[in-house]
Amino acid sequence: MPIGFPLHVDIKGNNCTVFGGGKSALRRVQELLRFGAKVTVISPQICSELSHLSNNGQIRHLPRKYFRGDCSNSQLCVAATEDNNMNIAIATECKNKSIPVNVTQPRSYGTFTFPRMVITDEVVLSVTGTLPADTLNLLQNRLQELLPDIVSGLDKE
Repeated sequence: MPIGFPLHVDIKGNNCTVFGGGKSALRRVQELLRFGAKVTVISPQICSELSHLSNNGQIRHLPRKYFRGDCSNSQLCVAATEDNNMNIAIATECKNKSIPVNVTQPRSYGTFTFPRMVITDEVVLSVTGTLPADTLNLLQNRLQELLPDIVSGLDKE
């Protein structure tokens, strides 16, 4: 997927639906929760970390497969199942309803990507690009280390 236009969306208190229960779904759920989304996970089975979030009331889990119409009440969706055909069906529904959708595989069916984020109390930076994943991770980590000092230094100017 080419480098996209960075668009920061307020999802606090809004419904977001994640399809799939594995590690890819978990990473996206964690990011959505960081920004205050109400997250529903739809998957017959979920990993232990998602189960923990469900048991603590942080997410809602519907233990079943995707059905057409599941995306209707969502501000955005994530298709992170292990079934590419199902991910494509989810993406198609979302596109038909003008709902942004992130697709883990095949990625080209999605309308947005999850950037790596650098976050302080005052600033959110998103990092994405065509660099190898390891390089983007290093860049994200380095920026996370430097950002507090940069922001602090700007306050003194």
